[in-house]
Amino acid sequence: MPVFIRPALLLLLLFPHLVFAWGAEGHRTVGLIAERHLSRKAARQVKELLGSETLASVSTWADEVRSTPEYKSTAPWHFVNLPLGLEFPAFNEQLKAKTEPNAYQALNDNIRILTDKKQPRDQRIVALKFVVHIVGDIHQPMHISRAEDKGGNDIQLQFQGKGTNLHRLWDSGLIQVQNLSYQQMAANYDHPEKRTAKIWRRDPMEQWLFQSYQLSTKLYAEAPTGTTLEEQYYTSHIEDVRQCLSRAGIRLAEVLNKSLD
Repeated sequence: MPVFIRPALLLLLLFPHLVFAWGAEGHRTVGLIAERHLSRKAARQVKELLGSETLASVSTWADEVRSTPEYKSTAPWHFVNLPLGLEFPAFNEQLKAKTEPNAYQALNDNIRILTDKKQPRDQRIVALKFVVHIVGDIHQPMHISRAEDKGGNDIQLQFQGKGTNLHRLWDSGLIQVQNLSYQQMAANYDHPEKRTAKIWRRDPMEQWLFQSYQLSTKLYAEAPTGTTLEEQYYTSHIEDVRQCLSRAGIRLAEVLNKSLD
């Protein structure tokens, strides 16, 4: 009997160094939170485009395909590299001036495709999947960081007695400590105050990236290469993880409501 391997698992087997932002559980949490905040019209449009799939189930698609020949060029769409130490005006200026492919550029491009109902349906479906994923990516702080250490991938650490790196720790390491499913995380995290959620929805996209940039700057300072981290690091930062995922879900819903409603 043939054995079928899911694309995400196959990529891990073929490319063990490949790091998925937030990991599957984190991305699916963002997708599920967003589903709960869609307008009725946007929810119908999502259903029409995705069929039996959901925002949660397609949230990892962009990672699963980025090493395939067809989508290899999308690898830079998952992050933005900028030098540390910028205040928002300089950050915003450099972000908008970047000419090489990056997450900010790709998110805006795919939102435009998704919004344009004159575009072929299959292209809008692909754009929707990229939008879901990239919104999650840009809320992972190590995806808005510096190029010289590959977004923290070269910052080698010890966390709770095991070797890891700063990027992987924020992709999945802290999430795994909780031992929760994405359904449980979505249920636990999706309780922002109405005023707070309203602010998140109103924030411009550039502010989303700057918030991640500010956090990654702090994380670099706390954990240079060779640092040993214990339980205290988890307790100090798990609320940051929760807030990042909650923000991402609320903001993803806002993007889709505006694009599809």
